[in-house]
Amino acid sequence: MPYKPNHIFQGVVTKVGAMRKTATVTVERVFEHPKILKEIKRHKKYLVHDENEVARLDDKVTIIHGLRTSKTKSFRLHSIQSRDTRKYPNDPIPQIIAEPNVKPSKRTGVLDALKEQEQVSAAV
Repeated sequence: MPYKPNHIFQGVVTKVGAMRKTATVTVERVFEHPKILKEIKRHKKYLVHDENEVARLDDKVTIIHGLRTSKTKSFRLHSIQSRDTRKYPNDPIPQIIAEPNVKPSKRTGVLDALKEQEQVSAAV
């Protein structure tokens, strides 16, 4: 997959610990079918690079597209939005803001997209 600077998704960690520095994140998208006008949900799983292995099962996370880390990994863990405190009572949410692993000329577009997303989420 070529580099897509605006591919920033929010999803849920569904698998962790099977591979080192890798988590599986399921992203759900909702769209309206053009003919039957019914709301349809679709899920896609992404392998995400988690450098410090801080992601836990059922965490709500933000992932960002970057250069490929391996054959199947091209997303990086950007931040953890929330964590289930019943499963992990003594485990605080780490403040990780991963810099996108991109070439310097493309980095500004990614950072601008992240700032816009943070402004939109802060306004809501």
